Amino acid sequence: MSPTETMAGRVCVVTGASSGLGHRAALDLAAEGARVVAVARREDRLRTLLDDMGGVSAGHSLHVTDVSQRAEVQALARHVEETYGRCDVLVNNAGRGGGGSFKGPESVTFVEDVMAVNFFGAVYCTAELMPLLERSAPAFVVNIASVAGRVAPPGESAYCASKFALVGWSEGLETELARRGVYISTIEPGFVPTEGFPHTDMKANPLMSRMLGSDEDVSKAIRKAIRGRRHQRTVPRFYYLVQVPRVLAPGVYRFLRDRALTGIWARR
Repeated sequence: MSPTETMAGRVCVVTGASSGLGHRAALDLAAEGARVVAVARREDRLRTLLDDMGGVSAGHSLHVTDVSQRAEVQALARHVEETYGRCDVLVNNAGRGGGGSFKGPESVTFVEDVMAVNFFGAVYCTAELMPLLERSAPAFVVNIASVAGRVAPPGESAYCASKFALVGWSEGLETELARRGVYISTIEPGFVPTEGFPHTDMKANPLMSRMLGSDEDVSKAIRKAIRGRRHQRTVPRFYYLVQVPRVLAPGVYRFLRDRALTGIWARR
């Protein structure tokens, strides 16, 4: 897709569409003429979103899906196949928080649950929709990762593990899938207030509020990544600089992580 092309008529599957970043992305893609398949677990939220996008008559649909359950994702793929016969864009946005200390054996189930949604949910959706994506090539997979997939503050080990895995998996697939006409992008938001991550304390602080992005920013980055076939976008863009010390000055990175980022992340 060139920078001048529109989304008109393209079939876009957006997971985690019942609120937050996925909700905003679904609305904006629909506003550009895409046919949106809104995916989440909360059917009531999806039905409201479907109405807001213009309903079935405008080419949109919904599918109640828990992306951590592969059988449910397979049912989603059948819905897309039977309803549209193609998939031009997959936005893997469904996710959950994963904060908390690692306490040993009792924490293993929690880590597994976070990985099941944040990482394997994207793997399942990409795998099951891959035949349709290849059929629709050039097609696009946009994985909503996080700055926490590059920089790991204390107390967020499960969440960071899931986002580091998503970033690494995405980068590992870039060249392989591009040869088949499927282009992968990772969007890496920093602190963006949503229903799941309200960042109330940061919003109330005049200085800290300057570090916040918005769901509109992320939605715009998704659409730009698709049009420009960009591998990575950080939102807000200045968060990209947070990654530099980790590579060039690990000692400085750990100082910032342990002294500065810990306090900020605790406000998420």
